[in-house]
Amino acid sequence: MPRQKSKFSNLHQQSLRNNMRSSLIALASVLAFSSPALADDLEEKGGDTIVVIATRTPSKLADTAAPVSVVTSQTYEDRQSQSPFDALRLVPGVNIGGGPRQQGEMPAIRGFDRRQIIITVDGARRNTTETLRSPLYVDPSFLRQAEVLKGASSALYGAGGLGGVLAFETISAQSQLEDGKNVGARAFAQYQSGSHAQRYGGQVYGRAGAVDALFAVAFRDSGTIRMGGNAGDLDPADSNTKTWLAKVGVNLGNFRAEASQKYFTLDDFGPNNPQADNSFVAKQPHTVTAHESVLNLTGGNDSGNWTMKATLYRTSLRWRTDPYLNLTGSDTMPRTTGGSLLSTHQFSLGGITNKLTLGMDAYEERNQNVSNGSPDTVNPDGKQTVFGAFAQNEIGLAPWLSITPAVRWDQFKTSVDTAVAPDQKTDRVTFKGTIAARPVEGLLLWASYGEAYRAPTVSELYQNLNRTSALFNFRPNNALKPESAEEYDIGLGYNTAGLFAASDRLSIRASWFTSNVSDLITSRTVGSFTRTFPFSGTGLIFQYQNVSKARRRGLEAEIAYGIGPVDFSAAYSRVRSVDRNTGENLFSSPDKLALTAGVRIVDAVKVNWTSQIVWAQDYDTTVVRRRAAYDVHDAFVTITPASLPVRLDLGVTNIFDKRYALYKNSTANPNTFEEGRSLRATLTTRF
Repeated sequence: MPRQKSKFSNLHQQSLRNNMRSSLIALASVLAFSSPALADDLEEKGGDTIVVIATRTPSKLADTAAPVSVVTSQTYEDRQSQSPFDALRLVPGVNIGGGPRQQGEMPAIRGFDRRQIIITVDGARRNTTETLRSPLYVDPSFLRQAEVLKGASSALYGAGGLGGVLAFETISAQSQLEDGKNVGARAFAQYQSGSHAQRYGGQVYGRAGAVDALFAVAFRDSGTIRMGGNAGDLDPADSNTKTWLAKVGVNLGNFRAEASQKYFTLDDFGPNNPQADNSFVAKQPHTVTAHESVLNLTGGNDSGNWTMKATLYRTSLRWRTDPYLNLTGSDTMPRTTGGSLLSTHQFSLGGITNKLTLGMDAYEERNQNVSNGSPDTVNPDGKQTVFGAFAQNEIGLAPWLSITPAVRWDQFKTSVDTAVAPDQKTDRVTFKGTIAARPVEGLLLWASYGEAYRAPTVSELYQNLNRTSALFNFRPNNALKPESAEEYDIGLGYNTAGLFAASDRLSIRASWFTSNVSDLITSRTVGSFTRTFPFSGTGLIFQYQNVSKARRRGLEAEIAYGIGPVDFSAAYSRVRSVDRNTGENLFSSPDKLALTAGVRIVDAVKVNWTSQIVWAQDYDTTVVRRRAAYDVHDAFVTITPASLPVRLDLGVTNIFDKRYALYKNSTANPNTFEEGRSLRATLTTRF
């Protein structure tokens, strides 16, 4: 029998329609006040942007036959972002949950989250065992570009990748130096009223002969977060961060060696669950520390028909909780050591062009966890070792037609140090294939089939806690199976200029997908218990289990149009996930529409407006995860005087002070509202 919508739901939907109408009026107003001037470079956003994520080889975004989106450093700077996930909220198919605290931000792609997506920084995997804490800490001023590949990606990237890949690339002296200069520097200071946050930092960079180097630092001090509407303050939310990036590059003929070291530390006093609201009783001092060391070697021959890339890395993410009052301390640290080697060969055979890429990846992830001075049973010590090799060939059958098959083999070994269960070892072969056609200039059509596979982690297999003096309990599941997916994508891309006027430009990308998932790993409630001191109430018991058959279907579409000094874009995404055996609706990000408009009023002044319109998530079978619809709007102004080496950014986020909460992740149980109206101001200078 169809579910009847409540009076509240109907009223909220009417409110959403009214706010959508107001947002469109506001967007129109921004456009109406435009005057002739320089436009943002739409071609750079959609035509000339170089991406690597789709095939692990460089290509123009406009020529990429895959559901890929890009966020550039310009977007981060225009929005005065304070976290790497801020600008990703506008990307179709990407959902950022976890509340307004930076420590709780959790990304999802096409409804997949945690270890079901792969996150890399400069080619280094950022693996983590956390389910409630952010997997990535990097200051946005360090980012040159973020690439998002949506869909099954294991044939190229190995373990994980059911939902896709988030690949971040940091800045270097090469990316920061202006043409004709050998030294440079940049400094900025920023204030954000919604969280009383002060953020400042700087960079120095230069080159001498074949050597270039960069050193960057950033600091952030934040306080109580004022939530939207009449939701009050999220307290405590105080934190302070310190981070730095050092990078050295050496050009050796046709080759380039680059070494980088990143460090991040965050201190706060707050809830053990950083996604929690004020009712969460367990509050303690915490320290988050992240280290990353990366070595990259890239190069090729003189003709360019052979290129290679080798990467070695070690990353760690440590979360330490200090004892406080009657609460015990804990220390959790996953460390990942790995590397990859890629070799690409371009050749012609019988008039057919080939771009053959051979590669291998390997990493070991070791978990070391202590709780109250003893081994942590919730996240037991152990390790997972993964080795894989793949081959991919981009075959040009004709100037307008190409196919790209790929195959990969991976081996997984998982063990727990306490030997409560035997080691688990498995291997898997995954495939991917894409056919792309370019029937007319500017138009790209593609269809693809891809597979993904992931073995369960140490914590998913062996987590175990059985005591009443805890917020939650956990049960191990030694019978947990690996999860896998088969996905079909159909997409198109279109780029043109001079369509309606000599100075206009248009870019369109869209894709439709369906994914059949076998043995989906998800956290489920398997019981409850009565809490005892220092907690009270009823606690839930969680266990990772397999959903034998699940299906995800959805679509993503992006359109960008610019004429003269005005640019406009819209991005829409939708995904639905169901248990094919029971019909239950599983974790699925709500429908989202992101609208942006920009106009350069005079050469020195640019205005941007963004709107996020999110539909109600009122169909999740896990009722506690459901969320009401909302819309939120931001405005930004950038002033760059031609006669001064400074830039002033001003902005207002959540202009209408909307009270809203993001869709929950798969295991969190908070009810935290997002930051309310907030003023942002940033002053940047270059030397």
